[in-house]
Amino acid sequence: MAAACRTRRAAAKRKWSPATTFTRKKPGSYSSSRSPNPPTSPRSPASSMNTNLRLRRSLALAVLSALALLKPASAETLVLTQSTLKEVNAALTAGALTSEQLVKLSLARIAAYDQAGPKLNAVIYNNGERALAEARALDAERKSGKVRSALHGIPVLVKDNYDTFDMPTTGGALALKDAVPAHDAFMVKKLREAGAIIIAKTNLDEMARGGNGVSSLGGQTLNPHALDLIPGGSSAGTGAGVAAVYALVGLGTETGGSVRHPANDNNIVGMVATEGLLSRAGIMPISMTQDRGGPMTVSVYDCAVMLTVMAGIDPNDQITRLSIGKTPDAPYESFLKPGALKGKRLGILRDLFKNGPEHAEYHKLIEDAVTKMKDAGAIIIDPVSSGTDLFAMLQGQGVSNYEFKASFNSYLAARGANQPVSTLADLIKTGKFHPRLKERYAESEAAIVLELNAEYAGKYRNRAILKDLLEDLMVKFDLDALVYPVRSGPLPKAGTWPLPPGASGQSISDYCGLPAITVPAGFTADGTPNGIEFLGAAFDDAKILQIAYGYEQTAPHRKLPKITPPLPGETITY
Repeated sequence: MAAACRTRRAAAKRKWSPATTFTRKKPGSYSSSRSPNPPTSPRSPASSMNTNLRLRRSLALAVLSALALLKPASAETLVLTQSTLKEVNAALTAGALTSEQLVKLSLARIAAYDQAGPKLNAVIYNNGERALAEARALDAERKSGKVRSALHGIPVLVKDNYDTFDMPTTGGALALKDAVPAHDAFMVKKLREAGAIIIAKTNLDEMARGGNGVSSLGGQTLNPHALDLIPGGSSAGTGAGVAAVYALVGLGTETGGSVRHPANDNNIVGMVATEGLLSRAGIMPISMTQDRGGPMTVSVYDCAVMLTVMAGIDPNDQITRLSIGKTPDAPYESFLKPGALKGKRLGILRDLFKNGPEHAEYHKLIEDAVTKMKDAGAIIIDPVSSGTDLFAMLQGQGVSNYEFKASFNSYLAARGANQPVSTLADLIKTGKFHPRLKERYAESEAAIVLELNAEYAGKYRNRAILKDLLEDLMVKFDLDALVYPVRSGPLPKAGTWPLPPGASGQSISDYCGLPAITVPAGFTADGTPNGIEFLGAAFDDAKILQIAYGYEQTAPHRKLPKITPPLPGETITY
């Protein structure tokens, strides 16, 4: 008995090495080697069992350690409906996602929420089969080591007033149904060259004239955050589609707020760049003076990526020559860094705030945003005033009714042969347009020749006056940007026509050509989105992107609409 105890105590004192150790040869590759055999000695059954148990535990720990190295605890997870281009590109680079998969996910969301479910009616034309073929080709490029840009293999929604050689461009008019232009618009061409995939054409207020999101071809687009309220316009389809994550990025156009208003109303980011930074060639026009295209995206970063890709001199739009020597050498997204608000001087333009009780809840969101920016290091100058009644100055300053006929006829002539109409007069004769446009078309068709129109000349001069006034204000107060609400009151009910005065939102940028960006600022008690806007001096586009990004980081207000929840396959862990 005593001898047996001594044997057990001796066995308990022995130290054994793990049976197997794992040596990492290269990332993701491991080899095993046996440790030296321990010395043999006589063992009792009990000591042998204890030793075997210790060996099994050691082996299990070694295996678990190796597995932890093979699949780190900090594995990445992509949730498509919560992501930006940055996260999607990380998954594409890691091989956890392909562009073909991404296009299929986008098409699935369009099928689930545009063609079924809430039927948002944001899409007019679906480019599914071609988009999938392009995605496969772009996946092959990526596999070979070629990545064109941060938009390589990324689906993009395009408003249906941008020319696309592979889909009709109708402006939402029945008269142009199935009419395909010969060439892409310049901005669309730049996107394709960067590897973007045009996945669908989106609905709009017909001919981009309105703020309700309705057309004779596409019908009424719905707001995914509030189906009974307008989705904003005229870029309603892109606004609703990006909000519902049919794609992370899209294109809108505006003449009087039509990028920024639907961005605001759908809780996404919308930007119009300085006049001359982006080409208008191949965009169905309203006004040669006020028209601008711009990105509508889920984040400021995505907006900056779009701007980097699309900016450039276009020989078919001489206004782009204004940007020569005035754009940064670095990509716009490179300016988006932590601490972006520190030291930025922001002027709160109180001229564009309203004082009624119905405005209080909307303004409270702006006041909260200003507080957050101050806490993040921004220098707030409040109030800033132009010393004039800006609302009165802006009233009726649009020149689109005067310019539409000449602009539209010139555009149609450039579309090439075999088009269903060649002039505004031809379009009117078809009768295939929304009844709301009958009076506006008649006014435009009967407009006096621009060179002889004194009223038009006066409004055109006011454009330069407004631009000087705002830039002088920024110089006077040494400001990096002016800040104000996009909307100051409730969204009208869907179908409201005409919209009440001031219901369309803030359009000051369109009447002066200065850059402006709208970023979500939160929701009212009833769940209506509202945004904050930053306006900068000419060609300060990088600066206002930086400021908008800084604000977005302090107060991320992006939310997926409840009626368009995630679908199977949209969460990827790698």
